[in-house]
Amino acid sequence: MKRIRAVVPVDEGCEEIETTCILDTLRRVEWEVVAAGFQGGPVTASRRTRLLPDCLWSELDFEQVDLIAVPGGAAGTENLCRRNELLAVLGEFNQGGRYIAAICAGPLVLQAAGILDGRTVTSHPAVRERITRACWVDMRVVVDGKIVTSQGPGTAIEFSLALIELAGEDAVAAERLAREMLVKRDAIHHVQK
Repeated sequence: MKRIRAVVPVDEGCEEIETTCILDTLRRVEWEVVAAGFQGGPVTASRRTRLLPDCLWSELDFEQVDLIAVPGGAAGTENLCRRNELLAVLGEFNQGGRYIAAICAGPLVLQAAGILDGRTVTSHPAVRERITRACWVDMRVVVDGKIVTSQGPGTAIEFSLALIELAGEDAVAAERLAREMLVKRDAIHHVQK
């Protein structure tokens, strides 16, 4: 099976549970996963946890990346929505039919990138009214084609497992990891087209 390469963009105010859960869970199936910052040094997350990105966003070769997974966090999302370099890459991934994921308030970043039109998504209920370019549903994890969204810190493991199953095309690995991590897997909603 091909080794999947994923990037988690991190900025000041990102939600630390979501960020570290995505990184940890995807690395458990031996994906190549990096946290990419936008300026040198540590990032202070939403609860004042300091996270050290693996690299800078500008150092990445996105031709070699299979998936981008955007964490939430109110301030982090606002900061990511202003990162034109991120929005441009998300647009390219969408046009190229590549995997994109966002959790909590993170779908607002996808909306800022102009890629939610006609999609069904979820997000943290606190930002539901701000999702204006997609059909919002109250589900823990939503898979709409190659876009995966989820609701928040409490859904981060389910979200990550959905990415393993979808982008890694490996339901067996996702199920095995769920058993090892003691995670129930009954909350993923697939959009039927």
